[in-house]
Amino acid sequence: MKPLIAWRWYVALFILCAALGILIGGVGQMTIDNLKCRSTGYDNDHFLAYCRSQMYADYEHGALFYGLERSAIDSIRRAEVLFVGNSKAQAAFSSKAVRDYFNSINVRFFVMGFGYGDESAFSEAILKKWGVFPKILVINADPFFSEKLSPPAQDSLEGQPAFLWRLVLKSLFQQVHRTVCLVANSVCPESEPSIFRSARDGQWNWIGPYVAEKSVPIDRSAQTTITPEEFAMAQTLGEKFLDQIGLDRQCVVLTGTPNSLLDSTAIAVALAASLKTNSIFPPADGLSTLDGVHLNLASAERWSGQFVRAMTPILQKCVSASAPNHESMGGIATAN
Repeated sequence: MKPLIAWRWYVALFILCAALGILIGGVGQMTIDNLKCRSTGYDNDHFLAYCRSQMYADYEHGALFYGLERSAIDSIRRAEVLFVGNSKAQAAFSSKAVRDYFNSINVRFFVMGFGYGDESAFSEAILKKWGVFPKILVINADPFFSEKLSPPAQDSLEGQPAFLWRLVLKSLFQQVHRTVCLVANSVCPESEPSIFRSARDGQWNWIGPYVAEKSVPIDRSAQTTITPEEFAMAQTLGEKFLDQIGLDRQCVVLTGTPNSLLDSTAIAVALAASLKTNSIFPPADGLSTLDGVHLNLASAERWSGQFVRAMTPILQKCVSASAPNHESMGGIATAN
């Protein structure tokens, strides 16, 4: 029996060494393929959410769905105020004004928008998977409620072995990438635009590592809207989405981030009236974008700062009486 036991140990050791070799080789190749990704945004709070590299591209969809960034999942589950939407929401609410406001009143928040145009279908999957129940839900509703899934979202939900393998390699690569570029920065070109995401509050760090700050004035004359059929579908899906979340509708806030392509405000106003939620629309006068779609950093600071101050009475009702008196904050009235 002893030779048989020894043989089994040898086989087990061989399999373990082979698996470790494959893993090391995979991480090594992932590192070689993506050394051009920016490394300047890494810290104990931020991970590499996206790099414009064919071999890396999106990481945050899969990472948040499968819990590879555990601290981010913990932050989402603990968030009392949760922001959802697409990249326009990420651009608008990834601001110092938002962070400072909620930190000042000790209210936990998380900005859980996604790139690639993802809307309610993927957000709903995240909320269900991790049992997320915020006290206030802020929705960039232009219109948000849809069944469409981007390729990264579809890949995440399907969870094919090849996708999961590359997802794990991307997670491990970040540790190697950060160390290599810190110790031997001459081997890191830092040439591929990258987006870093805060695991603490979900905000994107992308002005600089991904896109340069620009100032493109908002042109309302070019705005379009959605069709009656699309609006009807958004109403139906919105009712279903909000029923499943189970929040008091007065603790749900709809808005539309200003941009030149879509009349987001008008869409969100109509949806808020139909779904019987709160809504907040700070003035858009004088705001600028990076590209006609996403608010630039200066405008995001101004617009989001006005937005969160206007949330004060909703916070007092839905979260905590510790929120400051809204009459002293100069907030913008909410519309029901």
